[in-house]
Amino acid sequence: MAKPIQLKPAKNPSGKGYRLSIPAKLSGTGKRQQLFFPTKTKAEDYADRIKAEKEEFGLQARAISPALAETAVIAANILKPWGITILEAAQRIADMEAETAASVTMETALEAFKLAKESKSAKQTQAIKHMAAHLAADFSGRQLSTIKGEEIAKHLTERTSGPHAFNAKRRLYITFWRWSAKPPREWCKADTLQHVERQEAISGEIGTLNAEEVSRLLTAAETYFPDAVIPFAISIFTGMRQAEVERLVPADITAEGINIPAVNDRKNNRRRFIEIPEPLAPWLKKYPIQKIVIPPNWSRKYDAVRRLAGWKVWSALVPHLPITPPMSEAPPEDAPEWPQNAIRHTSASAALALGKTLEQLIFEHGHTEGVEMLRRHYIGKMTKREALKIWSLRPGGKVAKAKLKTVKGAA
Repeated sequence: MAKPIQLKPAKNPSGKGYRLSIPAKLSGTGKRQQLFFPTKTKAEDYADRIKAEKEEFGLQARAISPALAETAVIAANILKPWGITILEAAQRIADMEAETAASVTMETALEAFKLAKESKSAKQTQAIKHMAAHLAADFSGRQLSTIKGEEIAKHLTERTSGPHAFNAKRRLYITFWRWSAKPPREWCKADTLQHVERQEAISGEIGTLNAEEVSRLLTAAETYFPDAVIPFAISIFTGMRQAEVERLVPADITAEGINIPAVNDRKNNRRRFIEIPEPLAPWLKKYPIQKIVIPPNWSRKYDAVRRLAGWKVWSALVPHLPITPPMSEAPPEDAPEWPQNAIRHTSASAALALGKTLEQLIFEHGHTEGVEMLRRHYIGKMTKREALKIWSLRPGGKVAKAKLKTVKGAA
C-alpha cells in the first residue's frame, strides 16, 4: 500500500513565512521545488491542493489505456539520452505553445513598429518601409515567436547584394526584434537574431560601373519597367543618393535643375541645387514626369532592374516577367556582386573625368567627406573615354553622336 502524501509546511529559516518542500514526483516542473508562503494557512492550503491533484491523478492513472502507456514508454526512451523526463518535455511544449499564443503575426508586429517609429527621419522611415515589405513577403502569416535566426540570416542573404547591405539591414532587423520582445509586447525573444553574424566586408577601392553596365541598367528599365527609368537616369547622371531620389516630387524638377530639399539627416542637412546635366534632358523628355517621380513598388523594381542587368541581386518580380527562359528569384551563383553605392560612385567618377572640380562635386553631390578622401577615391578612377560613353547614353539604346565637353559646374 502506497504511503500517504506528507506535505507539511515548515517555518522559514529566515524567520519570515513558511516553506513547503514539493518532491519531484509532485512538482509541476518534474524537479524538487521549495515554495515560500507568507502564512502557515496559505502553505497548508497549497499543500491540500497538491494532495487533491495527486489523488485525482492517481485515479486517472488507473484508467490509462495500454496504447497510451506504450506511447509513454516510447516517449521516455526517446528522451532518456537527453536526461529529460516526459513531464519536463510536456512542460516545454506547453511553454512553447503559450509563447506562440501570446505572439502576433509578422504583419501585425510590423504595423505596430512602423507606427511607433513614424517620427524618425525620412531615411530611417524609408528603411523601415523596405524592411516591412520584405519581411511581410517572406514570412506572411507567421507568428513572430516561431521565426528562427537562421531563417532571418537566409532571408537577409537573399534580399541583399553584398556585405555592406547585409550588415545595414541586419542592424535594423535586430532593432525590430528587440523592440518586439520588450514589455508590454513580448511577442518574441530578444536574442532570436544574436547568432546572425555580420558579414565581413572587404575594404578597398570603391566600385563603379562601366558604360556597358550602365547601358544594361537603363535598357532593362526601359524594356520591363518604363516608370522606373527616370529614377535610374537621375541617379546615374546627377549622383544623387537613393534616399534623396526617393523623396523627390515633380515640383522639385524643373527645366533648369533639381532642388534637393534639406532634411533632418547628418548627410542631407542643407538644400542643394543641381543643374540638369546634358545627358539627363533627353531622358526627361522621353519619359516626362507626371504625378509622381518614384513609381509604385519601387524597391522591388530597383532590385529587378539590377538583376536583369546581370547582377547578383535577389528579385521577386523577375519570375513573373515575359522572359524566355523564365528567371528564378535567386540569382546565379556566379553573377557579380552589386558594388556598394555603385551608381553614385559611377556618377561622381564620370563627372570628375569630364572636368568637374572636387569643389563642384562636393556641393552638387552633397559629400560630407574631405577633399583628400574624395581625391583618393575618385580621381583617375574612370577614363575620360569611358565617362563620355556613359554621358552619351540616350533612350532606346541610342548613343549621342557629338562628343560632350566638360560637365557643367554647380549653379
